[in-house]
Amino acid sequence: MALAISQTDQTLFFSGELDRDTLMMHSPFTLLNKLQGKVIFDFSALTNVDSAGLAWLIQQIARAKTLKIQIEIIKVPAQLLSLAKVSAVTDILPITN
Repeated sequence: MALAISQTDQTLFFSGELDRDTLMMHSPFTLLNKLQGKVIFDFSALTNVDSAGLAWLIQQIARAKTLKIQIEIIKVPAQLLSLAKVSAVTDILPITN
């Protein structure tokens, strides 16, 4: 499967798989360069997330801070929450549901 990222205003919609195979198609991730203020990552249509996807997400959060962008993550799949808990990074993910 693939990863598709679409944008409506300040919301980025992720669908498909956020994993080591699909991330290469979105590297470097440049959508943050065009945004400012608060950006919402909507994960409602993600079907698979692996540890590479979680690492990528953490990298984007760090990059957003340097760009003075606030990220809010919504509709997080259970698989991503489980990975975050096992990796002890839940506290650094700006998740709201």
